[in-house]
Amino acid sequence: MKSKEKRSVRISRVYFNRMFPKRMDAFKVACSVAAGVFIGIWPTIGIAIILTIAVCAALKLPKVPGVVASFVANPLTQFGFFYPAGYIIGSWIVKPSRISFDFLQEIEGVSFRNFLEVMSNLWTNAADHLLAFLLGITIVAAVFAAIFFWVAYVVVSYRKRKHLELKNAYIKNLVSEDEKIIREAKQKENPSMMHIFPFKALRPVDPKEAETISALPYDVMNRAEAAAMANGLPHSYLRVTRAELELPDSVDPYDPQVYSHARKNLDKMVAEGVIAHEQKDCLYVYRQTMDGREQYGLVCCVPAKDYFHNIIKKHELTRADKEEDRLRHVLATNANTGPVFLTYRDQGQFDLFGQVTQRAPLYDFVSKADGFGHTVWIIEDDAEIEAIRKAFEKVPCSYIADGHHRSAAGARAAGYRADENPNNKGDEEYNRYLAILFPSTQLKILDYNRLLKNLNGRTSAELLTALEKVFSIVPLPTMQHPETQNQVNLYLNHQWYACRFLPKLLNNLGPVDGLDVALLQKNVLHPLFGIDDPRTSKDIDFVGGIRGLGELVKRVDSGECACAFAMYPTTLNQLMDIADADEIMPPKSTWFEPKLRDGLLVHTLD
Repeated sequence: MKSKEKRSVRISRVYFNRMFPKRMDAFKVACSVAAGVFIGIWPTIGIAIILTIAVCAALKLPKVPGVVASFVANPLTQFGFFYPAGYIIGSWIVKPSRISFDFLQEIEGVSFRNFLEVMSNLWTNAADHLLAFLLGITIVAAVFAAIFFWVAYVVVSYRKRKHLELKNAYIKNLVSEDEKIIREAKQKENPSMMHIFPFKALRPVDPKEAETISALPYDVMNRAEAAAMANGLPHSYLRVTRAELELPDSVDPYDPQVYSHARKNLDKMVAEGVIAHEQKDCLYVYRQTMDGREQYGLVCCVPAKDYFHNIIKKHELTRADKEEDRLRHVLATNANTGPVFLTYRDQGQFDLFGQVTQRAPLYDFVSKADGFGHTVWIIEDDAEIEAIRKAFEKVPCSYIADGHHRSAAGARAAGYRADENPNNKGDEEYNRYLAILFPSTQLKILDYNRLLKNLNGRTSAELLTALEKVFSIVPLPTMQHPETQNQVNLYLNHQWYACRFLPKLLNNLGPVDGLDVALLQKNVLHPLFGIDDPRTSKDIDFVGGIRGLGELVKRVDSGECACAFAMYPTTLNQLMDIADADEIMPPKSTWFEPKLRDGLLVHTLD
């Protein structure tokens, strides 16, 4: 008896988990469950499961919850409750007449010869009873489908939230440990200098395939866009950085099988000879070209200790879930599959590695999607590498321009591997992560513009009146970018306005408070539009400068948004000053372009 009870509990748990899966979208699961319950209750005996699968497939819903849910209408409940209840409810509505013949006798006398005759008689003399049954059972099925929809939605949402809380517990502990390490490091006297290291890059073997192998960073597209970009490209690096694109849509992007599939795809590319390791430790120069403007970066590895000692300086807050995602990806693939974008105040270092560009490059291509150029040169001479390393030891620090989550994950992966090795010496390969160092003089931050979905109850005239307390406002004859800092340009009702912050709002401001994005948030977005946190508000959207002011006009004129603010770009000096002050920039303050390509040069931890 005890054994049977355990088995029943185990079976119940299996069915519960399949009906209310915690890794799937709660709304889609609820729709699937509702479809399964409705089809199961309705008189679809024999084809209920097949019909449920077909409906879920047509609506792109997970199939298993619906199939399991359809079993609520088993023969016992169908004939013992649902069908009688449906007939009774339908009879209240239709009020069928009494049957004028012996119904049971008719059914008992059915044979192959008289089947059509009996059915015709039943249809003629009892059609209203059939109508009552079908109407009633439809109502019963709809009511129970609605009930199970909300039950499934609530249960799956709760299970998903609890699952994410447990999943993030580990990363929260690591973040706390990191903060402690950083505080301790600041209290000690650490050498204030940068450290860079050559490495054996894992890179494309055939230069002609460099464009189709390399890919945009993992976090600039959604799942569907990643799948579209990788379509027809079997060796696209998106199959490593966004491995979920090869898995069913029902698989959560943070599911463990996504990371194991990424490792499988990376190993497959190595086994097929598509990518291979360099024979020796090297440095590389990476040039990007956009609209005639060039920027040159040194590709190298940086030590995790520089991150903890604040020699690699930050200016953004990171999200625990995104950090955990990259940490798990690094540990699963045993590689930094994408570089961190660093900048520094050049003191002649570029003159050393800039000479490399006179040689023949390893890769040189223009990506078809955006027209940006990507060129890579190798530095393999030991004396040349040592000279560059020594030159960078004169630079006190670097700054994360883009890639805060990658940097945090790379540093913590090093700490994880070091903890696993009781003989860790600090010079092992896993103690470093991949980065590209660009001189700050070559970089350009693009504007990061704001779109507002509504005017928060105001008319256009009322908004302009309210804004006059914040800006001096002048209509513009044409679409224009702001001319200078402390100016934003407003697009409202097919008209552009130059809006300069009033002088009284610009007194005694710190490096963060003086940013135009901070001024706009404090004096306009929060008080006039009710936006407390631009990272979570659904009433605001952001458009990177590469898409141009035309995108703002398009979305406002279409009615999708009510107005737009074009921002003057944050400067590199502002970014570095904020990082030097150990302060944090407001969200959506900087937009760097072009994006670094993943997969051109990869650093493996061993």
